[in-house]
Amino acid sequence: MSFSDFDSLEKYLNSLINYEQAFPLGGARDRPKLVPTLNAVDRLGLPLALPNCVHIAGTKGKGSVVSYLECLLSDGHRVLSFSSPHLVTVKERVRLNGRLLDDEVWQKGFGVITGSLQTEPEIKLTYFEIVWVFYLWATIELASDVNVVEAGLGGKWDATNVLRDTLAVLTLVDYDHMEILGNTLTEIATDKSGIIKSHARVIIGRQPQEALDVYLARVTEEHATADVYGRDFDWDAEEARHFRYEDHEGYVENLKSAMPGMHQRDNAAVAIRAARRLFPDLPAEGIRRAIAGCMIPGRQQLLTGKPDVLVDVAHNPVSFQALGRTLRELFAGRRILGVVGMMKDKDARGSLEALRGLVNDLLIVELPNPRSAKQAELRDVAESLGFHVECPATLEAAFEKLHAASDYKLGLVAGSFYLAGDYLKWRDRAGIA
Repeated sequence: MSFSDFDSLEKYLNSLINYEQAFPLGGARDRPKLVPTLNAVDRLGLPLALPNCVHIAGTKGKGSVVSYLECLLSDGHRVLSFSSPHLVTVKERVRLNGRLLDDEVWQKGFGVITGSLQTEPEIKLTYFEIVWVFYLWATIELASDVNVVEAGLGGKWDATNVLRDTLAVLTLVDYDHMEILGNTLTEIATDKSGIIKSHARVIIGRQPQEALDVYLARVTEEHATADVYGRDFDWDAEEARHFRYEDHEGYVENLKSAMPGMHQRDNAAVAIRAARRLFPDLPAEGIRRAIAGCMIPGRQQLLTGKPDVLVDVAHNPVSFQALGRTLRELFAGRRILGVVGMMKDKDARGSLEALRGLVNDLLIVELPNPRSAKQAELRDVAESLGFHVECPATLEAAFEKLHAASDYKLGLVAGSFYLAGDYLKWRDRAGIA
């Protein structure tokens, strides 16, 4: 199969099963599975042991750690990263030194992959799986020497877990995707701990004790070596805007993250520890420059204007709690109007609870996604928490109302990757700088 342009490639991708939009995620574990990916990799002769490969799993902070590592390691290296989901275009999922790949690379890679798999009709890949296989193809095509991979869902059965010889990174665990990963932190962490392989090097970020116990037990079982947040690396506030990182190899002072929130210091610390594990001689000034220059679209992204708008992909209670802390620390006293839409498998009550007393009014929307929470149901949750709520007829109407509301000092868009992406696309179409 050949693709004459990127639009035809996207049309092909959109014809595939996409568990990010389908709901529920199928039967007993028609969910993530390794066999289709392994069969495709074998058919195409792709590598599973990648140079300087970091594999990241967790509930919160995975995408931020990916971006920090891109910034930390791109100077002097070819860093190929894989993450999901995307905000605006699928091209965001595979980046070289933080930049999107040219359309021609996507077209060539998908031509090779689909052409080869046409002769093996029993190999059927989902949207996520085939983009992941494209990433593996791109590691050869682009000669990457550092590879940073974010797991999609969980760890053990995620398609990315076909990787071998990785530096395993585990970010903060919390309750999410319980219908698949389990109803306790022990069950969720057990699934995510599947990325820890025999004799692996492991970086464990800040964790609830229940999850940390699971990870340390897995480290022991696999004869792995772990660096644990608070024991082997840490950060301390130097002043309101700066912090200091420290591990067994020394410290880096005067760090400042471009992204707000104490949780981003946690993510930066995890990324620095992983980067120093790979390259112990990473210079302090380079670390400072990388952390200060790293900004990720949709992660508490402040877009200035009339009004200023804060865009966040927060979609579960722990990420809404982080958003609430930022609103309290940086925007206290501002009159805030929020646009909120969520997926129906998320804890809306636990999430919106974190905005009580911080956001004045809400515009509740329903997203053009089969997994979207119904507008009326989300409205009922918000009103039961004491919010004044309106329900615009369309997303566009909500965004227009947000920008026309002159009596508010801050707009907020939060609740889903899809909502954040839809807002950024609308903003671009509307010509709002």
